[in-house]
Amino acid sequence: NLASDYPSRRHTVIDFDSQFDVSDDLQYQLTMNTAKIASSLLAKAFKKPCASQFQNLDPRKISSVHLRKISTAGFQCKSLPASNLASDYPSIQSVIPQAHQSCKVVFDNEKSADFKYIWLRDNCGCNECVHRDTKQKLVDSPSLDVNICPKTSTITPDGKLVITWPGAEVDHVAEYSSQWLYKYGQCFMHETYDSLHKDLETHHLRPNMVLWDRETIWKTFPELAYEEFISGPEGVRRWLELIYTYGIAVMRRVPPVKDTVIDVVKRFAYVKETQYGVTFDVISEPDPEAHLAFSGKYLDHHTDMNYREKSPGLQMLHCLKANKPTDKHDPGGKSFFVDGFSIAKWLEENEPSAFHILTATPVRFQIKNQGKRYSHLWPIICLDRSDDIIEIHYNNRTMAPIQIPTHVVTPFYHAYQLFTKKVRDASNELVFNMVPGDLVAFNNRRILHGRTAFDPTKVSRHLQGCYSDIDEVFSKLDSLNLKSQ
Repeated sequence: NLASDYPSRRHTVIDFDSQFDVSDDLQYQLTMNTAKIASSLLAKAFKKPCASQFQNLDPRKISSVHLRKISTAGFQCKSLPASNLASDYPSIQSVIPQAHQSCKVVFDNEKSADFKYIWLRDNCGCNECVHRDTKQKLVDSPSLDVNICPKTSTITPDGKLVITWPGAEVDHVAEYSSQWLYKYGQCFMHETYDSLHKDLETHHLRPNMVLWDRETIWKTFPELAYEEFISGPEGVRRWLELIYTYGIAVMRRVPPVKDTVIDVVKRFAYVKETQYGVTFDVISEPDPEAHLAFSGKYLDHHTDMNYREKSPGLQMLHCLKANKPTDKHDPGGKSFFVDGFSIAKWLEENEPSAFHILTATPVRFQIKNQGKRYSHLWPIICLDRSDDIIEIHYNNRTMAPIQIPTHVVTPFYHAYQLFTKKVRDASNELVFNMVPGDLVAFNNRRILHGRTAFDPTKVSRHLQGCYSDIDEVFSKLDSLNLKSQ
């Protein structure tokens, strides 16, 4: 912490007119320190030992095609400590000019962050630079002077950093709160580099995700009554919070009437139309041209539409008709669900080489439907730029032949089978009979789902489903959580 090299006192006004250089020795030292940090992070990434059939496999030598890390909003398994309360953030202790058009902001918790002046000027949050209502930027970033330096800097009695920026005609005065500087300064602190790509504006509005197995999910079963859901914004907020936390939620006592599922979705998002229509009906109709879901056959664990450019984020299934099970007879057609994030996390911790293969190897998913062919590439486990698990793409029925180097084929199948074995383990499954009035909503890019077999000549079963974009769903959750604070 370079802040320890400076006196611990509050700077009232700093004059930036004087320029100074960093000596060659200091520059060399800073460069070497950066290299050491990078080397340390790289070493930690490969510290875990490999196990089982992967014990002789070095993940660094896997030469399958590496995809650009896929980053989508709203999905993360690790959570940063967060709060939106000003009292929970440290105050600014001092602001120290640095070389290369930057300054060091030192906080009273002994942490500090280096801010480039161009970054501070570009991110001024005043009404001249950011639209008050839409929060869209009004400042033209490409027109700013990359080498801009402030004229003066002041720390106000209430802890704000006020900077006067030079302008072509009129100087610009910008204010930066200590909360804002500390929040965004985390990405400039070496020890929190893993937060570089977090959505710092919304992550504190969402609960922590809970990864689950069968025992965990039954202890805190995520369900809500339809009456509570339609009672007002708090009911909607609670419903969306369950979906975000567990990836799945069940609504009880929903009127078993067609298109009610659309009315439910419209309370927090919009329906995403697909090649199957605005809604789709899962009714047993034995037909060689029909989708396998319309038969009574067993449907293995899968996520939907991995063959699309972006598979639907939220899936909802509303039970309109079903044979109720009795103590003596199980009619079949049970629904089952598995937390794909939990399985992927287990793989990362116990079989790191297998985890690496499934995150780095592209798999083509494809289908022919209604005279059209759909095809797209996804790794089975998708990570964001912080290496958090954000998506699962898994459907053995729609996987095309794997196109990878020969020496990667066997390791891939070992990894794929390990993942599948955990998915099919009964200790990881949530299994139940959907009855008329049940409505299940789940994150289609996290939760794998399926169905046990049944005899369509003896069982009457009708589910109506639809999809919605998950970012729309969680945006509604953010807004409701913000209003409730």
